[in-house]
Amino acid sequence: MKTFRPKFLNMQNKTSLLLRNNNQPLRIIPLGGVGDVTKNMYVYEYGQDIIIVDCGVGFPDEAMPGVDLVIPDVSYLRDKINKIRGIIITHGHEDHIGSLPYVWPEIQVPIYTQRLTAGFIRAKFTEHNLPKDKIIEVKIDQRLDLGSFKISFYQVSHSVPDSTGVVIRTPQGLIIHQADFKIDWTPVSGQVTDVGRVAQLGSEGVLLLLIDCLRVEKPGFNKSEKSIEESFEKAALETPGKLLITMTSSNVSRMQQAINVAAKLGRKVAVVGRSFENNFQVARDLGYLQVPPGIMIAPDATSSFAPNKLLILIAGAQGQSDSSLVRAANEEHKQVQLKEDDSVVFSADPIPSTESAQNALIDSLSRLGLNVYYSAVTSDLHVSGHAALEELRLMVNLVKPKFLFPIGGTFRHMEAFSKMVTQMGYDKKQVLDVEDGDILEIKNEGIKLTGRVDVQNVYVDGLGIGDIGHVVLRDRQKMSEEGVVVVVVSVDSHTGQLVSDVDIISRGFVFEEMAKELLEEAKEVVKNALQKHTHKTADWRFIRRIIEDVLDKFLYRATERRPLILSVVVEV
Repeated sequence: MKTFRPKFLNMQNKTSLLLRNNNQPLRIIPLGGVGDVTKNMYVYEYGQDIIIVDCGVGFPDEAMPGVDLVIPDVSYLRDKINKIRGIIITHGHEDHIGSLPYVWPEIQVPIYTQRLTAGFIRAKFTEHNLPKDKIIEVKIDQRLDLGSFKISFYQVSHSVPDSTGVVIRTPQGLIIHQADFKIDWTPVSGQVTDVGRVAQLGSEGVLLLLIDCLRVEKPGFNKSEKSIEESFEKAALETPGKLLITMTSSNVSRMQQAINVAAKLGRKVAVVGRSFENNFQVARDLGYLQVPPGIMIAPDATSSFAPNKLLILIAGAQGQSDSSLVRAANEEHKQVQLKEDDSVVFSADPIPSTESAQNALIDSLSRLGLNVYYSAVTSDLHVSGHAALEELRLMVNLVKPKFLFPIGGTFRHMEAFSKMVTQMGYDKKQVLDVEDGDILEIKNEGIKLTGRVDVQNVYVDGLGIGDIGHVVLRDRQKMSEEGVVVVVVSVDSHTGQLVSDVDIISRGFVFEEMAKELLEEAKEVVKNALQKHTHKTADWRFIRRIIEDVLDKFLYRATERRPLILSVVVEV
């Protein structure tokens, strides 16, 4: 495969960028991120050149049992790999970088991004045993020449440092791809949205603005990220025991504020959870976190300190069933044991599809007698990293695009964005109504939908992703090869204990009449695992995770096959 190296351009001679033949249409195809908050991935195609912006992961909802992650469908790209000049990453959140370990091995093109994001991606590639030589750091003022595309960047504020807007100069016109951002004049990172650069681009004439619309329903402006530190300090002062803070694992600014509070109040800090630990270490090594000497301790050292001297940063803000916080709430974590004097701060709102999981986790923590801080009862524990209504209006007014394409939100948010800009004087025809897989064609400053490519969710199913590292990518063909095992258990809704025998049914895995002994052993494995779950309450998501984990290990040892395991937990 030919390697395309970036050329750094002298952008003073902008006229030369328009000399390329522009008889061909520019195509834009979202493979994820439209009508969905996660799984962001956008294809830009002109002639023999393709670039990709972002490669994010999605998260399963209640209708996806046994699924850990959802990634974009890249079938459209498989016969066009020799055209792909690179992947541009806007910032380091999972919904923009999380699919790279699964998608990149098929594509193997250069990845261009800022320094911290490159560090996060390298850590992921190390964990997945992938080469890291094509992860290329780009400074904010550098320019890239990727075939027909001339790429530059500008700085924006967000909840993770090194977030950017992407400027894409094409033979058909100037496009701005503005993923997650906010207007914050006092960000913890010091990285203020470069409104001067944005206004300069607007004066050149922008054909199309793709823009994050997730928080369009929130009126006014967001609070500054710096306001969170005061809330953390208040929670720490009110907590006689351990203070646990959970947030998005790449929210470096929030990590810094928690460290500041711990240092001020004399608490030691432990970081618990594989993704959290990895991102924390990357940010610290690269200088994005300022950590006082002697403040950090290992998770297994927490028992050596008085509870009121501990602050624990812990993964699980979205209630993920295999996360450290969920295991601690179910009294299954080896290093974190929760007591009634402890407090848990949720410094992250749930993303769509995870509301019920986060609510269930909050219930489990509350039943243990902990004091739980979350946004429904304490509004100043989370400041969104996404632009609110007035921030979006400001950005649109600065850019003054001919056409607008709302991204990164649900269809409800896209419709609200359309209403916002029509109130600003835009015609509704100037706001693109697009779904994942739609093909947008741009030619002679006109835009139209010309068809669709087939896109489907691709599921990643693994054993403790991020803890064990063994990941299995399954599509429907794989499921048909290895079969399905259905486990039905009835448990006491208060204790989580079995109240009847375990039922196991297999289809396409082993013929039951020939494998009665195997299935009977499997039942005992499930029973033994659940007997250890002697707690005050039952969390059916966690019980389901226990069943799926122990059965997967047992069946693989016995058969060297990994069927899809569906567990049904009936609470009585």
